[in-house]
Amino acid sequence: MKPGKIITYIIIVILAGNINALIDTLLHPEIDYFDTEHLILGAFMMTFSIIIIGLFESRRCDDPDLDPSSSSNRIHRVGLVTGVVWTIALICSLAWNIDQQRKQTLKIALNEAKTVYEKDHLYYRWATGHHGVFVPITEKTKPNPYLKHLPEYKIMTTGGMALTLANPEYMIRQVYEMQTGSQGALGHITSLDPIRPENAADPWETDALNAFENGTTEVNSVEDINGKPYLRLMRPLITETGCLRCHAQQGYDVGDIRGGVSVSIPLTPLLAISEKNIATYTIVHLLFWLLGILATFFGSNSVSRSIRRVEMAEARTRLVIENMLDGVITLNELGHIESINSAASQMFGYAQQNVVGLTMDSLLETGPEEIGEKQGSSWDGNALSLAKGSLCELKGKRANGTSFPLELNVSEMSFGQKKVFIVMLRDNTQRKKAENALFDSQKQIIRQEKLVSLGTMVAGIAHEINNPAQAISFSMEGLKMNIGYIRELIDALPSCLDVDPSLLTPECLKLKEKVAELRLDLVLLGINDIAERNIESIGRIEHIITSTKRMAHSDEEFAPCDVNTIVNDAITLTHSQIKYSMNLEKDLAPNLPQINGLAQELGQVFINMIINAMDAVESKGLSKKEALIKISTSYSPQEHAIEVRFEDNGIGIMPEIQDNIFDPFFTTKGVGKGIGLGLNLCHRIVEAHDGEIKVDSTVGVGTTFILTFKAARC
Repeated sequence: MKPGKIITYIIIVILAGNINALIDTLLHPEIDYFDTEHLILGAFMMTFSIIIIGLFESRRCDDPDLDPSSSSNRIHRVGLVTGVVWTIALICSLAWNIDQQRKQTLKIALNEAKTVYEKDHLYYRWATGHHGVFVPITEKTKPNPYLKHLPEYKIMTTGGMALTLANPEYMIRQVYEMQTGSQGALGHITSLDPIRPENAADPWETDALNAFENGTTEVNSVEDINGKPYLRLMRPLITETGCLRCHAQQGYDVGDIRGGVSVSIPLTPLLAISEKNIATYTIVHLLFWLLGILATFFGSNSVSRSIRRVEMAEARTRLVIENMLDGVITLNELGHIESINSAASQMFGYAQQNVVGLTMDSLLETGPEEIGEKQGSSWDGNALSLAKGSLCELKGKRANGTSFPLELNVSEMSFGQKKVFIVMLRDNTQRKKAENALFDSQKQIIRQEKLVSLGTMVAGIAHEINNPAQAISFSMEGLKMNIGYIRELIDALPSCLDVDPSLLTPECLKLKEKVAELRLDLVLLGINDIAERNIESIGRIEHIITSTKRMAHSDEEFAPCDVNTIVNDAITLTHSQIKYSMNLEKDLAPNLPQINGLAQELGQVFINMIINAMDAVESKGLSKKEALIKISTSYSPQEHAIEVRFEDNGIGIMPEIQDNIFDPFFTTKGVGKGIGLGLNLCHRIVEAHDGEIKVDSTVGVGTTFILTFKAARC
């Protein structure tokens, strides 16, 4: 807020607090400026002005984004009616307070008149009881000519002082004359048949005396005397025994009404006080009226703005819900549909108004008991409460009778005592199609990765089988050559010895026999040597084929497997690729318990571990003497777990990528050397066997992959 505005508001508050005192200073200078009434009204006016300024500022700080055209006319009408009712109530209150103030003023004046009357009446009765009093004759107190018939009309004291008889009426009249003034009470003794003309009744007193004759005991009213308001009170004057001394000649008896005593109290001072009080009441009521009107105005505006905010929020929420791609359904606590958005309406093929009041059973083929709920087969409030907070895959039911896959999520909200269920729905038809397509694609990629591994394995198998096969081939060729040479020698020998056998000497015959034996020995010697070498080669081929058959055999169900056997088979199938470039060490623990699994998939994992280790070692450029791969197995009885470790002294894995090596399609190999699914596939296979795979690697030192499997329970 700007300083100028603050100063202006301070001046307004100060003026509001002093306005009443300033007005009284001009109109009633006799009233003190710091009068209590001024202080009270000043504090009230200052508080009121601060409230008005606060409301005004809050109004100015209103939300500029609110649409004024959306305000509720009903709220303004209620505010107008409230203002009218408040005005009428304040007017009635002010009128009642003014009336009570005036009555109070008249009551005060009447009480004062009665007090004066009672005092004067006591004086009168006292004087009557003493048959009057004798007073000195003065200029103002002359002998009463109307008492001349009394012997003691005038007397002289022994001291020579002249006295005259003052009867009660004479005495009271003189007292009244002494107290008569602009601010004093007026008194008058009168009669319809006065002895003294000055005691004659005026018109108001005449009416009062006539009323007394008719039984009235008191008459009072506000009348003007000499242009000023007075409260006039008159009561009858009853004839007593003492009165007959002076008035018997008029024919009065004891108990007769022979006149009356009137008292007039000036109302000007009392009315001045009353008017000031009325002015105060008026100001207070006016302030209350202004406060109420302003409170009603700002209150109705505030409520209207709140309603507009709520309406706009509801409109935005409704717009968002209506334009959501997912379906939204609200249900009451009994499970009956209260609203449905456009997406859900299109999803199920129903018009929105046609599903209100139905239950979710009309839209779902799957009952709550099929997702584990135990509250019956109906989607009522209990089933919805149990299903909330979980994502369920169900079957939806369209209006045309077809079904489709969907996801359902239930949440619950409370509005006071009312409970509302909100059901979020998503049509999974396209997602299922995409998942199936992705699954097929993944199967192709995994198959490709397996083919890469299989190609590597086949290359190794071909190399392993090729060596013994060549040995067998060379042996057979040598045998053929030896046999041919001997056959040529034998065939050539007769031609060299082309004579009659009978002519041969004994030495020649022995030579011929030796040649025959030599041929047989040579043949047998070559066959035995070739057979031994071929048996060894065939054994190697058989071992390779056995390992390959175990690796190629794919069980559909988990079965007991020997980890050491699978490790040996993996080493056999990768031996040819390793033995010429690096050293491989085995440290397999004997008598390992079996594990439940698929031997073919575990073999693929172990082959992949060996190939990765080989690539890491080759990438480091180590010589065959330095390059090393070590494979070991162990068993932990405490954890009942089998551990397989693949260690290499290759290039290692950088720390920043160690967390990503098991991600699909992540690879550090060059183009054409892998698609990044090997370790991901290994990770998935190990997890499928309820196992765990971890890596410990240091760049430039080497890498260790640790695979842990639970041993099978006997």
